Amino acid sequence: MEILVTDDSKSVHGFIEAMFEGTEHTLLHAFDGSDLISQINKGSQADIILLDWEMPEVSGVEALKELRKIGCTTPIVMVTSKNNVDNITEALSEGANEYIMKPFTKDILFEKLEMVLGKKVCLLYTSPSPRDGLL
Repeated sequence: MEILVTDDSKSVHGFIEAMFEGTEHTLLHAFDGSDLISQINKGSQADIILLDWEMPEVSGVEALKELRKIGCTTPIVMVTSKNNVDNITEALSEGANEYIMKPFTKDILFEKLEMVLGKKVCLLYTSPSPRDGLL
């Protein structure tokens, strides 16, 4: 599976890469909304998009609107610190399939991906014990 991570923070890209270490999934990277739109327009075949809200040039919600406008049907999960009800409602009404609030754990990410995709994300993944905290 190909996962297109879109965030202006390189540390977030690294954090998510670490979560998928040892799996067979491929992570693709975009660092702002315009980069994401460009990759989709060039035919990126990502299975799912993880999309930050607050980015320079084109925000995540602006990119979301544009992707849905051009007919992109790839599932999109907003991954952001914007956590009020109005933001969540806006993202979902503009076509996001799900919403994850930062900070998040590997458990939360994998559960949301599995919910959106309707299948196991990682057969090699085992849930941590309740004592495990944020990654």
